[in-house]
Amino acid sequence: MTQHILITGASSGIGRELAIQANQLGYRLSLCARDSTKMAVTLNKLTQSTPVFSDCFCVSDEAASLAFVKQAEHNNGKVDVLINCAGLNNARGMGHEVALEKLDWMMQINCYAPIRFMQAVLPKMQQAGSGCIINILSTVCLHANPGIAAYTASKTALDGYFKVMRKELKKEGIKCLSVYPGGVDTQFREADRPLYLTAESVAKATLQLLNTDTNTHIHELVMRPSIEDNF
Repeated sequence: MTQHILITGASSGIGRELAIQANQLGYRLSLCARDSTKMAVTLNKLTQSTPVFSDCFCVSDEAASLAFVKQAEHNNGKVDVLINCAGLNNARGMGHEVALEKLDWMMQINCYAPIRFMQAVLPKMQQAGSGCIINILSTVCLHANPGIAAYTASKTALDGYFKVMRKELKKEGIKCLSVYPGGVDTQFREADRPLYLTAESVAKATLQLLNTDTNTHIHELVMRPSIEDNF
């Protein structure tokens, strides 16, 4: 039986491309996102007849998130691969100017929600002695740039939490992979950046991480566009 991949933030950008490419590779999919209209576009781009379960809600909604995981497992079996891709950056500005309410909201989406999904899928992964969790992070975890303190804090918090989990789970056969894309040309940005990475290239590289031997554990993948030098 083909593996089951659960992807958050599957309605646009990297998440949509992950869904499209995973579908082309024959994976069973469970997809969630907030925007039902954008999700419909994603679903229309899936061409293979492998099972797909989807739902739309905000990942900050604990009850909806846990219900989605439960239904995904009911429909497609144990989650073999979780890819946390949902995220936002709604508080650009100098660190001393960012409203704490906006920082808190970014932490809810970029840090707490991915942790909640990891905690939800892990019991069955641990029971099976296998599984893979991939967090789509950012190169902001690796260097500091002005004007994005809140986004950097939210992504770095998840990065640190996940590094501890990697050590805690490795003896249980569960792989924890961190992907750090640099600039990506998606709707996440206000202006087009044609020389940045594409969502397609990030998704392709991410899914290739799954094609490793059982005893091979890739911890981290850093991707940057050739023009990027702010690190």
